[in-house]
Amino acid sequence: MDSTARRTAAYLVVATVVAIAALLEAGYGGPGAALSPVTVLAALLTGVSVALGRWFPLVGVVLLNATMVASQLISSSGLPMVGGAQLIACVLLVGNAAYLLPRVPALVAYGVSAVVPPLCLVIEGESVWEFVFFALILAPAWAVGVLLRREQLRSAELAALAAELHAEREKQAEVAVAEERTRISRELHDAVAHTVSVMTLQVGVVRRRQEPGSVEEETLLRAEGLGRQAVDELRRIVGIVRQGESATLAPVPSLDLLPGLVEEVRRTGAVIELQTSGDASTVPRAVAISAYRVAQEGLTNALRHAPGAPVVVRVDVRPGEVRVTVDNAAPDRHAEAPVGDPAHGGHGLAGLRERVSVLGGDLVAGPTPDGGHRLAATLPTAVPASVPTAAPTAGAVPR
Repeated sequence: MDSTARRTAAYLVVATVVAIAALLEAGYGGPGAALSPVTVLAALLTGVSVALGRWFPLVGVVLLNATMVASQLISSSGLPMVGGAQLIACVLLVGNAAYLLPRVPALVAYGVSAVVPPLCLVIEGESVWEFVFFALILAPAWAVGVLLRREQLRSAELAALAAELHAEREKQAEVAVAEERTRISRELHDAVAHTVSVMTLQVGVVRRRQEPGSVEEETLLRAEGLGRQAVDELRRIVGIVRQGESATLAPVPSLDLLPGLVEEVRRTGAVIELQTSGDASTVPRAVAISAYRVAQEGLTNALRHAPGAPVVVRVDVRPGEVRVTVDNAAPDRHAEAPVGDPAHGGHGLAGLRERVSVLGGDLVAGPTPDGGHRLAATLPTAVPASVPTAAPTAGAVPR
């Protein structure tokens, strides 16, 4: 049996007890007491009033008081119009109304019950102090009902708040996991994919210097193909875990490491020019990391999509912003195109846009009038408060 059924059963039991008490009081309540159709009906209506309080608290109060008034009007003198059973019923119904109803209807129930029964008694000849008696005896019942209602409402609010907090914690946990996976995929693409791509291109340079058809040339060709396959597999894995930041012992990317990056790519045979202006030491760490990643992504895309084309990397540190531009000319049609599908999309530009947008900057990527391609990012040096700028601890890589 659930709580609703148990509560209904309790009301019915109490109503039955009150009705029986009213019948006994009407038949054996003292001199002049006698069972009659009026007293039996009044006793039954008293029990029904208590039962109705389960679903209609104010209706139960009104029915009980109406029963007292009707009995007063049609009964002969000497019969107990307002006996102990009715008084008990009044106390129960007033407390019940205060528990189940808002403040104003509960006060109405209290006022009616504090006026109608003593009025019946005063009409029968009792003292006017009956009004004081009923007002005082019903007040504790009303107060207890109000307090119980208040506690119930507070308990419901606390339960709702706890459920909301639990849902919010679950949501925050999901968001945290998604952000962590995004950082992991971003670093995988920016660091690992770039390194493997450069290694593959260096193998290609060595391969082209071997005699066609030689064992060395075939071995390097297979190694070059495996390297590009590894990059494609990495991109597929990044697509699966696309939503991250892994630990690494490599140096933290910054503008100070940009010349080393350019020199590393030059070893593939690419023609790269690096142009810098301004004081890079004044750039906040978070901005410097993102600027390095922009240059790294631009170089990687130029090597893959425009083999043999000269590349110009410009880093301009201005007051309030850093502008990074990677321009490559039109691809050399005589240069060997990358093995596989060079247009296979990864998450490099998507990751860059996320980085730049977090810092409040702009990223533009697209073709140039001479048939080349440009990747340009403008990063404000005023880093938002939500972006960490302190040096990372061991086992963490800043975004």
